[in-house]
Amino acid sequence: AGKTIIRRKCPWKNFPELEDFLVANRDEYLRHSAMNYTSQQRQYNNRLTERLLELAARHGYVFDEEDFDFVTVRDRIRCYYKSYVQSKRKKGIKVGYAPDRKKAKNDEGDAVAPTAGA
Repeated sequence: AGKTIIRRKCPWKNFPELEDFLVANRDEYLRHSAMNYTSQQRQYNNRLTERLLELAARHGYVFDEEDFDFVTVRDRIRCYYKSYVQSKRKKGIKVGYAPDRKKAKNDEGDAVAPTAGA
């Protein structure tokens, strides 16, 4: 089976298995992003990136070595979620969790549930 190379500007929607993975992990990512870059959030982001890279490899996707290293893939993931939050906020929909850790842990209702087909 041939490999599909992922280049710098390619949208996630061109790689449905990877986009599905990002959607499936969105709520947990947003919960961790409310931690304002604690070591727990950093560990979560690194592990999420490792898991995405493993999934990509299983599906024959290769990130172009001239455009990507681990950090740039992690940044691409962060930008995906940031764009999601910004597009929802433009529509007046509150997304994400409050930066207060206790509130983020206790107030599950603060997050917007993924919509079908998102």
